[in-house]
Amino acid sequence: MTVTQPDPSPTTRTHHENTVAIVGGTGALGLGLATRWAHSGVNVRIGSRRADAAQSCADKLPEAIGGDNTTMIEGAAAVVVAVPFSAHVETMRSIAKVIQPGQLVIDTTAPLLPVGPRGLRPIVPWAGSAAEQAQTLLPHGTGIVSALQTVSAATLQDIEHRLDEDVLICGDHTAHKTLAADLINRIPGLRAVDCGLLDMSGVCERITALLIGVNRRYKTHAGIRLTGLPEPLARPGLGRSA
Repeated sequence: MTVTQPDPSPTTRTHHENTVAIVGGTGALGLGLATRWAHSGVNVRIGSRRADAAQSCADKLPEAIGGDNTTMIEGAAAVVVAVPFSAHVETMRSIAKVIQPGQLVIDTTAPLLPVGPRGLRPIVPWAGSAAEQAQTLLPHGTGIVSALQTVSAATLQDIEHRLDEDVLICGDHTAHKTLAADLINRIPGLRAVDCGLLDMSGVCERITALLIGVNRRYKTHAGIRLTGLPEPLARPGLGRSA
């Protein structure tokens, strides 16, 4: 039986609690999240392997800054990883060199394999999920939450588009999930839903392939919405107000 461990503090006093660093922030999902958070008053740092490209993206957003991934991570309470699965291992190994105790990593990676000219199929990493793979690659004690795989990058980037969907989050510590949920709920129209421990993240990650197929067939940007949940959600930090 898996037992949830006692909750360490998700941030330390040296971390800027309203700051999120996005590794892979110039990609479609990373830029979409940066756009929404920047317009919601979150201090956004856009990270990339190319500092000039990151700064160019940041220049278009309110109060955002850009630079290389390592510099952007320093001091941020939360580090969002928004890279394709093909870059996942390399990215996590680079983060492992600079991540500090008390920082939270939110892994948005969905392990997908291209099949045919347009198809995508979910694959199962050796660790069981991308988030669990991250856990094995990052220093012991790093806070890890899996989230945001099912949210469309295109709708996030379109600031005029009204969002109305749930974000499935998994993690082994309530404090870490609460911090992640607080950030997610800062984006109007998104509601974070606690889906359990990190070993459930593989289920959430694989839904992404299903959604991509649905959206291609119906030419839309559908998301996930769970019905029958109370408003606001009972657990602190997980859910928006009614």
